[in-house]
Order: sequence, then structure tokens, then C-alpha cells
Amino acid sequence: MKITSHAEKIGRLLQLRERLDPLQDFELWYWTCLTTGTNIWNASLHACQLTSEDRAFSTIPGVHVVPQADGSFRRELRGPGDVSHVGWPAIPGDMPEPIKRLEAALHSLEEHRDPCLRADRTPTPAIVEECNRAMAQAIAVYRALVREERLP
Repeated sequence: MKITSHAEKIGRLLQLRERLDPLQDFELWYWTCLTTGTNIWNASLHACQLTSEDRAFSTIPGVHVVPQADGSFRRELRGPGDVSHVGWPAIPGDMPEPIKRLEAALHSLEEHRDPCLRADRTPTPAIVEECNRAMAQAIAVYRALVREERLP
């Protein structure tokens, strides 16, 4: 996806996140945070030219669905483009310091996925605060890496 497409999604997801109660609607609120984080990750990687912002959609690492001129789609083997999760797939090469900070923030956010959504940990105000802190860090790095003129 293009950076501008990621930016539009980020904006819509952040607006949705604000309408949800983080404790009562934790699962939806949390998935909104994760999806926002994934779009922040991809836009930031594109901005640093670590991944391609081609109009191709990653399905599994290395395999992309690519739109064709006739409106159909075709699977192609390609290098890194949009990724599904931080670290999956891993991005080769040296990461700039802002990307390392972004990665750490998103890993911090993802630490709550399995215990809170797939196990039996009850979300607490402290967990919500940790998620909010991780999101704030991610958004700050994103805004610094993706020039304001490219944001909607």
C-alpha cells in the first residue's frame, strides 16, 4: 500500500479507537490499536525505504497478491512490502534508530494480545495505560518519519 493509504487508515482507526471504551470494549479497542500499529509500522518502513510501497498485498512472507491491468489479481514472489506484524516477516538490514524505537513500542503493545485476548487475563486500567503509552510512542515516531505533507 502507499503511505497515503496507510495514513488514511491510521486516521480512521484512531478516530474509532477514541469512540471505544478501553475497558468495556477492550477486545475491539485493542484490535484497533494493533491494526493502527501495523499501518504505522508499514508506513514508517516505506518512508525509510526499507520496504516497497507498491500496490501489492502481502499474504505470507514473500508472496504478494498483485492487481493486474484487467482487474484480476495474481500471486507473485517479491521482496518485503507490507508486513502483517512487527517482526513477521523480519526486515533485512540495519534498522535506523527511530524504527528500532517504533518496533519496541509495537512489541510492547503486542505483549498484551495473547494474555488478554486468547487467555484469561482481565484487562486492567494499568494494561490500558501501557497500551496507550505504546501507541503514543508509535505515533510520535510515525509523525517524525512520515513527513506531514504526506499525511492526510
